[in-house]
Amino acid sequence: MISDAHEVSVRDGSLVLDRGRREALMEFLAETVRRVSVSGEEDRVIDVYEDFFLSRGWPVRRDRLADSSSAGDEVRAEERANLVGYYRTRRPDRPVVVINGHMDVVPVLDGDQWDREPYSGDRSCGFVHGRGTVDTKGGIAAALWALDLIDRSGAELPFDVAVELVVGEETTGVGTRAALERLPRRLGTIVLEPTDGAVVTVASGLVFFTVEVLGRAAHTSVPWHGVDVGPRIIDIYQALTRLGEQRAAEQTDARMPFPSAVPLAMGTVEIGGWRAAVPARGRLSGRIGIMPGESVDDVRAALAECVASVAAADPWMVEHPPVVRWDNEGLASWETPESDHVVVAMDRGRRFAGLEPRIEGMTAGCDAGILRSAGVPTVVFGPGDMRFAHSPDERIAESDVAEATQVLAQALLAWGDLAEEQR
Repeated sequence: MISDAHEVSVRDGSLVLDRGRREALMEFLAETVRRVSVSGEEDRVIDVYEDFFLSRGWPVRRDRLADSSSAGDEVRAEERANLVGYYRTRRPDRPVVVINGHMDVVPVLDGDQWDREPYSGDRSCGFVHGRGTVDTKGGIAAALWALDLIDRSGAELPFDVAVELVVGEETTGVGTRAALERLPRRLGTIVLEPTDGAVVTVASGLVFFTVEVLGRAAHTSVPWHGVDVGPRIIDIYQALTRLGEQRAAEQTDARMPFPSAVPLAMGTVEIGGWRAAVPARGRLSGRIGIMPGESVDDVRAALAECVASVAAADPWMVEHPPVVRWDNEGLASWETPESDHVVVAMDRGRRFAGLEPRIEGMTAGCDAGILRSAGVPTVVFGPGDMRFAHSPDERIAESDVAEATQVLAQALLAWGDLAEEQR
């Protein structure tokens, strides 16, 4: 049970953002949005986060990506670094709770569809606007100000808290892999992603794929001399759509009450390259979801079999089979038991912030799968609606950021109580 003293500390308002601190939080978030930290260029924002720790005299360091065995052929590995900051101090004999967030954002490829400059950081009508507000700079700002709240309350924690701000989440997950090399042992990790304030304990994984089809070019005045890949790509697209519908019906979980817990969706379709030539090459790329308990190999085999069945009915593709390529190793599906301290603490954090319990699942891939695969108890939590992530006019409600700040602060105190109870 959480102590009565904790209940009193909540009720007397010691962990409530006052107007001045809330304003500072929102301005901090807006400034980070103005730093255009597209994947590969995270160094454009890292100093803002670093200054948060330095200004409080808290330990902070940069871990260069180039120094990690995970770096591989990552771009700008010499210039890019994870930032690891500690709440108040780092005591080597203490266990560590980690808050993990990513500094990188996806690029803006649809600027003409935005109502304002995509990296403006504008504040209006109760929102902060711009790329990264939802995914995931709003969550990072909330986590940092949660530590500020705890510090100002005078509360003590029986563990250290590390804030792990990583590179490359939107591309390869290299930052979190590198961070695990440096800090493999941890009590648990709260991964910051937009969950609309829900505590996520289970998620489907995914694997990216590309299917390529070869035809034969011909001048469009004599198209019968060519082999058009268009109808063949369309047939494969439709077959994969049916596979996705079948898997949606078969792979279900009550914590993911969505049209599909394992979405199969195509993001790009390319056919031909010249209007006066029969298209001789076609390609489609997408993702297929993976439920906890499913193997990546089995899901890959199902998709490959689907493509092969389409090819088997087409004489040209029998002789020229489509090529299926896997574009990543696969983001693992994962699940954390609801009895684990990280889940209990986050659930209590919501309640002590005056909110109803919300334990849910998600279908988005993120670095939580990397951590859970390494045996780290993990939840995903953060302010913001996933519908606005990666979208035109990305924005986050200031009230959601403030609420998440209080939930995280309360959750860390609750986790401390749980740790004390175990002693």
